[in-house]
Amino acid sequence: MGLLVRRTPGWLVLLLAVMGGAVLAQDRAPSAGPLAYPLLADRDRIAARARVFNEHLPFVPGEVLVKFRDGVGTAQQVRALSVARGGIQPAASRWIGNTLLVHAAGEENAETFSQVLELQPEVEWAQPNRVSRLKVTPNDTSFSRQWNMGLIGMPAAWDISRGGSTAVTVAIIDSGITVTNNSQSFPLWNGTTIVQSNIPFRQNPDIAASRLGLSRDFAFWNGPVLDMVGHGTHVAGTALQQTNNDFGFAGIAYNAKLMALKACYGYWELQISLSAAGIPGYVDPHEEGGCDDADVIAAIRYAVDSGAQVINLSLGGPGAAPAFLDVLRYAVQHGVFIAMAGGNEFESGNPIEYPAAYGPEIDGAMTVGAVGRSRRRAYYSNTGASIEIVAPGGDDRDGGLAGTIYQIGVFDSDFNPFTIAIPRFDRYYEKPSEGTSMAAPHIAGVAALLYAQGIRNPAAIEAAIKRFATDLGAPGRDDEYGAGLVDARSGLRGLGVSR
Repeated sequence: MGLLVRRTPGWLVLLLAVMGGAVLAQDRAPSAGPLAYPLLADRDRIAARARVFNEHLPFVPGEVLVKFRDGVGTAQQVRALSVARGGIQPAASRWIGNTLLVHAAGEENAETFSQVLELQPEVEWAQPNRVSRLKVTPNDTSFSRQWNMGLIGMPAAWDISRGGSTAVTVAIIDSGITVTNNSQSFPLWNGTTIVQSNIPFRQNPDIAASRLGLSRDFAFWNGPVLDMVGHGTHVAGTALQQTNNDFGFAGIAYNAKLMALKACYGYWELQISLSAAGIPGYVDPHEEGGCDDADVIAAIRYAVDSGAQVINLSLGGPGAAPAFLDVLRYAVQHGVFIAMAGGNEFESGNPIEYPAAYGPEIDGAMTVGAVGRSRRRAYYSNTGASIEIVAPGGDDRDGGLAGTIYQIGVFDSDFNPFTIAIPRFDRYYEKPSEGTSMAAPHIAGVAALLYAQGIRNPAAIEAAIKRFATDLGAPGRDDEYGAGLVDARSGLRGLGVSR
């Protein structure tokens, strides 16, 4: 398909303005101090994101994603959008492939606005811009703690495929992976005023800079990718961390290229954005991170169009999302395999999670549940028809901290908003985590090895992973373990049979 993200064309800006939408002079936030690169959101959108954190909203107020029916012309599109109370804000609206992100400040309830738009004959579907939540035997010094690698047969698998190939690129769409060793000057509210603060950043010492390519930020600013949450760094480590380097932990596809795509943001990105927009105050520090659907689907399209062969999505939330269904199909049709976290809410009602729920509908996009070191389903891991495979996600009820997933991670205490006024992101440690977010990159890594061995079709990769999985639970496919526990060695060894 053509350009990944398109600016609203001039004719639409004028027509939307006639309909009542205010045309902004620019779509960048005014800065309270110097920023090396412009932010990606204007002042109104920054304030809306802050409300998502402070009010724990499931979607960005006033924002919907719309897909028009085939053959609908521009004049008809404008007519359909004219139902928005207060008009459309064109500078905050943009195309993402064939999907339009619409910002209508007068439509506070995005769910209701979506329902109204879907009644228009020109519209195929509309949905709120939802906010997902963040979900050779090596000689590495801490490998002995990585029970997860042994559980899926990685040491023997590395004898077959030594870390995959540099010709394979894995896109981690998450909170980012820091790609610079430079400090950044950011404005921050100190309780009284907004002051410039020097914040140090450093790349993960266990991922070589030469393996980072075509990284991009879709959520925060038009500058180098920075992980201010820590989630993306941990996830990337399992799939791709440096191996056989006498340091840290091992990663599954340790020769593959890493495409770090930032589509999720946390407390510090929002705090900096508010200050840069001249808005005083703090956001709720209890929120761990959010990912707007619009940013995630833009990142997926970018990954596909930029040559990634595998995508990892360790994120999700409730509520059907046709925008996700469309973009997942787009990815698979273009030869890209996708691993998706199945959700961590089993003890909170076991809700259906998206995009995970779409896994069974799409051959080549797999939904991943989590097990602990005893091969039992992790206590938090969702169950249901969407679970297709399981991988180690860690379970502190199954071995304490030793039963979690370890990787090199950003030092949490350095950016804890409850105790830190000015964060730093330049120190790393051996970080324990658990969740289906940790399980999914095991599948992404194994998929990268299979691709390097010659399976190039996403559906064939999924079939190979399922065929050679270790059956757990009830015989055959079940709602707790799907096809079973991924077995990297058997999958690679059976390549000639499954291809």
